[in-house]
Amino acid sequence: MADYHSPTVVQPTIPDRDMTPLERLLLSHILDCEPDGDGFYFYSETGPSDGIELPLDELRTALSASDGVPSTAYDYVIARLAPGGADDTHIEIDLSGTSWEFILQDIVRRSRTLDHITVVSAFTCTKMRPDGFGGMAVLITADAIKGKSTYDILEDFLAEESVCSAPPNASSHVLLALDEASVKQEVGVVIESDPAFAALAPEAVTDADIRSACIAVAEHADLAEEQGAARFRAALRAIREAERRRSQID
Repeated sequence: MADYHSPTVVQPTIPDRDMTPLERLLLSHILDCEPDGDGFYFYSETGPSDGIELPLDELRTALSASDGVPSTAYDYVIARLAPGGADDTHIEIDLSGTSWEFILQDIVRRSRTLDHITVVSAFTCTKMRPDGFGGMAVLITADAIKGKSTYDILEDFLAEESVCSAPPNASSHVLLALDEASVKQEVGVVIESDPAFAALAPEAVTDADIRSACIAVAEHADLAEEQGAARFRAALRAIREAERRRSQID
């Protein structure tokens, strides 16, 4: 059996004063953390958790202390904090409906010292599986969350190589390419514009999801009509260019 891991580091150290008690509590369970000066260094040796268990008393205390500070963490937990039994001492919180990167973005927005946070992850596997290795880098600012995986970088390299190696007088011209990086950007636009997907974070859509979808769309797309229209427009433009050239000679 192969185990997949994603060791992750968050930089820089996040000042304690920039986090609400609830954000600190959640992040310390999603990731590992160590005190570093007046803040905390967050990391994970195997990968961030998308499901955590918290002591109810500790969670309620953190919620109360964080009330009044707008945050993704507060809204998400409150919406999912169902009344428990009288004897319950812990609660499980499923974080798959959001992304902890949004918690970090809230921290950047409020911080007077941080203008960005970076998250770097390695993709590793206990066996040498072809899909078990790679990585991702994410930049979080007050206005955006941007990420690129090693797969994205390789696709960029391949696209550049394709353009550079094309003969200058090639007789075939590419009209359309379904680029996975652009589809990834479109995912965020679709989720933001469609209320039906409001509970899903764009980061929950993986590179594997996007690749599988692109393959399926490419296999079933019929572009015969578009190709014919492009061929007609190109022919018409070529005829007009020939007429223009002839009129100049005459």
